[in-house]
Amino acid sequence: MRYSHLLQTRYVVGLLLSLVSACASTPAPKANTADTAVEAKPAPQPETPPASGPTPELQFPVVRRSTTKGGLEVNAVDLEQLPIVDLKLVIRSGSASDPKSMPGTAQLVAAMLKEGTKQRTSAEIAEQVDFLGAQLWIDNDQENIYIQMRALAEHMEAAMDLIADLAMRPAFSARELDKLKKREIDRLALSQKDPNFLAAREFFQRLYGDHPYAHFDTTQEVVRRMTTAHLKAFHKQHFLVNNALLVVAGSAQPEAVTAAAAKSFRGFRKGKVVEPDYPSPPVRQGREIVVVDRPESVQSVIYVGNLALARTSPDYLPLLLANQVLGGSAAARLFMDLRERQSLTYGAYSRVYESVGVAPFQAYAAVRNEVTQQAMSAFMKHLQQIRSDEVPEPELQDAKRLLVDKLPLRLDTSAKIVELVSDLRVYGLADDYWEHFRENIEGVTAEQALAAAQQYIQADDALIVVVGKAAAVNGALAEYGPVTVVDPAGNPIASEESAEPAETNEVEATAAEASSKTAAQAAAKASSTTGAN
Repeated sequence: MRYSHLLQTRYVVGLLLSLVSACASTPAPKANTADTAVEAKPAPQPETPPASGPTPELQFPVVRRSTTKGGLEVNAVDLEQLPIVDLKLVIRSGSASDPKSMPGTAQLVAAMLKEGTKQRTSAEIAEQVDFLGAQLWIDNDQENIYIQMRALAEHMEAAMDLIADLAMRPAFSARELDKLKKREIDRLALSQKDPNFLAAREFFQRLYGDHPYAHFDTTQEVVRRMTTAHLKAFHKQHFLVNNALLVVAGSAQPEAVTAAAAKSFRGFRKGKVVEPDYPSPPVRQGREIVVVDRPESVQSVIYVGNLALARTSPDYLPLLLANQVLGGSAAARLFMDLRERQSLTYGAYSRVYESVGVAPFQAYAAVRNEVTQQAMSAFMKHLQQIRSDEVPEPELQDAKRLLVDKLPLRLDTSAKIVELVSDLRVYGLADDYWEHFRENIEGVTAEQALAAAQQYIQADDALIVVVGKAAAVNGALAEYGPVTVVDPAGNPIASEESAEPAETNEVEATAAEASSKTAAQAAAKASSTTGAN
């Protein structure tokens, strides 16, 4: 073996020497000393994109609305494209209905629904879904809990039976709850390391104050205190047939859907639905700036926004159009400026949230610490401009076209149609809302979009939440208003604790950097250990 290795080594060395010798003996090419003019190639010119074709005609499918003898509202949409059905049960109570001392109750109730019923264990539920070749999703938001399934049309009744069992007869096993609580505690611990989570949590809490919409997520302390009694009490109060609705879209006749619902949800009890009494959210006078200090961060996550309007407001579409111009896509002003022109971020956007009650407007991006001031200046410039100047007609028409042309993409599957129909019922929109969406968007004028922006985009009274290294960004933010610094748990930090030292020598800077890295590594290790346990 050693002799063979020696031969291979000699062969490689000999080959390298021969290559070096060949290169050395090759004469260098002679320089061309003739004065020959090099013809410059013309710079490529951008091509004009082809003109858009005519907007295709679009008709929203017919929704058949009925009520079973037991009192369940059923919305059925008969589609014949594919032999599948999507079913969605909506319970009209979400996190806004949580007991004040137990935020996250609805969230944990939703998570526990698939962990077993009085007839099926969690394993049997999973086996049933697999046997049907179906898919099951359970989720919640501020206003609702959703149980949704997709299955072959021939299995519609079996899928509906399973949804009814999950909604009407959850077991709320103490053993399964203990497992869920461990998962939730680990999830929340991991979330504390996510700057986007921290920004969203602080944003909603500061915007809404004592209003239930402030509950962005539960807490580890609440999870530890949660018992099956809490879950059962919430279920008993809110899982009522007169507090629910069913949407089914796919290859199924409306009459068959209603009949199957009447059978599956037989015994779904009625009760008194307690309408939530929401306090008024705080009114902001002047800007509020909150920095969530993460000393290890090299980026700043920036949220700028304010409370705007409810989904049913007549100003919703004008504001939606103004937002589309401002930051609704990669062709909008924020993206084109902060990313394309200034290269400050991978993307900058804005959005208008949807809620039964008043919902926020928000602009957001993530940028490097050293360009935070530049990014904030750009945000403020565009927020002021959308409020002060009418949108030029070509830009307005482009925004309208984008909103209108996206609608067909929201109708191409039965699952998406289920989503749109449930929005009609949850937000109390007119039955023909989607039928007239296109013409209503096209009818918004530049004056209406400007008026909506002036009323609902409050640049001077905005809440600004930045998650990043406070010592690096506080100075950049101070010109926009007083800055409050908090730790990742939301606890205030004294300003001197987060201030950058005025002077430091190179040795001190190196030591500080090493200390910061050590702290970050220790935190990461602690987090990893917690997750493993």
